[in-house]
Amino acid sequence: MKTLRYLIPLFGLYLLLGEPALAQGPDASCLGCHRAVAQGGISHRVHGLGADPQSGQAGVGCTDCHGASQAHLTNPGQPPDIRFARGQSDGEEKCLTCHTGEAISHWAFSEHSAAQVGCASCHAIHSAIDPVQERQSQFEVCTDCHQREKMAVMKFSHHPMADGQVQCTDCHAPHGGNSLSGLTGPTLNDTCYQCHAEKRGPFLFEHEPVQDDCSHCHLPHASVNDSLLKAREPFLCQQCHIASRHPGRLYDSNQLGGRDINIVGQSCTNCHSQVHGGNQPASSTFRR
Repeated sequence: MKTLRYLIPLFGLYLLLGEPALAQGPDASCLGCHRAVAQGGISHRVHGLGADPQSGQAGVGCTDCHGASQAHLTNPGQPPDIRFARGQSDGEEKCLTCHTGEAISHWAFSEHSAAQVGCASCHAIHSAIDPVQERQSQFEVCTDCHQREKMAVMKFSHHPMADGQVQCTDCHAPHGGNSLSGLTGPTLNDTCYQCHAEKRGPFLFEHEPVQDDCSHCHLPHASVNDSLLKAREPFLCQQCHIASRHPGRLYDSNQLGGRDINIVGQSCTNCHSQVHGGNQPASSTFRR
């Protein structure tokens, strides 16, 4: 009995000091069942710290997000007033009461919102670490839905997304953005130039298709060809540049090898290496 007499006050002290973020006020009722949540990662995140009256985020707790949920308190079999289940957008409006600002100002017009992808579909609300915001794990979260992109990185040439060197959000704005395509830059090219600045120009001699749209030649995620190209050389170039100047015939009408014999089997960029443009006189034909 003596031991029990000491343990009860200690347990109360643990609730007050060990879990200050959730053990006080209306949230104390939640801990009766959801103690694992309180002892887990949420106590180390803003959502948990917000319920701590001594933190700078004071005033946010379980009921602030999930509602009073009286029916749930009376009968745990009943759902809380507001749920944040993965794949549902029920709690989206509640999230937006706190999460405002430029980062999500375009959310209502985003593809994710149009597809009714809720915040909890991507974000881990109660965890200490939100995988979608971590460089090493974001790709796995995104490709849980975007399966085609997950398979794409198995191709020979690909952006190193699975390795965490490039994040999906380096190019894509998941909450919507200024561009209609949902990219981080106002245009596709501007998005690419964020990393490939050396291709931006301006150049004295510019390759018009390159300046117009990177996707004329490149695929964004992966390709079976080098450098994310849509097709191999010379076939890619010949989609615009017909073979009239470089017929590539092994023999002329006299069955003799002509000047074009050395072109067969070569890549266009063996000679025209400055395909993105250049400032030297030879760049007028995009040569070295």
